[in-house]
Amino acid sequence: MNIRNYAYGCLLVALTACESSKPIANNPAQDKLNFFKQANIFFDDGKLHNELEKLKVSENEVVEFCRKIEDASLKTKFAAAVYSNKNYNKTPAKKEFWAAIRYNLGRFVETVMLIREPNQKVFMDIGSGNGEKLFTSLCIGFDKAYGLEYSQESFDESKENLKNFSKEIEITKGDALEIDGSFFQKADFLYMYSPIKDDELAAKLFKRVIDNMKDGAILLEVRCVYISELRKLTKLNFPNLRSWIAIKKQDGKFFYKNVIDNSYNYNNTDTKKWIEVEPL
Repeated sequence: MNIRNYAYGCLLVALTACESSKPIANNPAQDKLNFFKQANIFFDDGKLHNELEKLKVSENEVVEFCRKIEDASLKTKFAAAVYSNKNYNKTPAKKEFWAAIRYNLGRFVETVMLIREPNQKVFMDIGSGNGEKLFTSLCIGFDKAYGLEYSQESFDESKENLKNFSKEIEITKGDALEIDGSFFQKADFLYMYSPIKDDELAAKLFKRVIDNMKDGAILLEVRCVYISELRKLTKLNFPNLRSWIAIKKQDGKFFYKNVIDNSYNYNNTDTKKWIEVEPL
């Protein structure tokens, strides 16, 4: 071996060793930036949650990051990670009500992003449980969110879970069937996951919401399995879809969109138009 090359190689090794022995600069801001850039490699909610805690990434920083991206799956991943260790009430407050139900958060995010209109800034969850959808709505891009929850336990959980968002999120304890109808006028986009077991009561709530929500607002109902009861109550020919239905109120009329079913295709042009709900 050439002595000069050998000596040069030894010098490089020595310099490298010295360089690696230097203390690494403490730059939490850069660490967080690097983390967000490669966050899509995390597929497990729990692992992502641990990384958020280790880097001391706040929930507000998560929302800020999610609002800058268009990737629904990544928004979902972060929202799920934040909520992965939060409690939710499994006991129904009334025999007529369902307890909190953990639904596929990704389907929720994709569907809301699909049908939400640009001017819609305020979200409402009717039966908001522990506040997961309220937090996620901020990640989607809503400026403000309102929750309505009957259960005292779920209400208390959501207040604790969302204590860092007292300006952006307001939660009211109350009965959706009894609260003043003007409450529903606060939102541009309303959401329900069929909080009532009884089909006649569920139809009554649906009608109450659409009658009172403001012009231009959209209601997304996940489990609309009470179409026949709704038709009798409203005298309108609501379509018999596979659960999910979106209703838009425009100039006092109602329009529906077939947003999803078991064979739903997000690129299907038939799902992109609003169809007027005709009288029976």
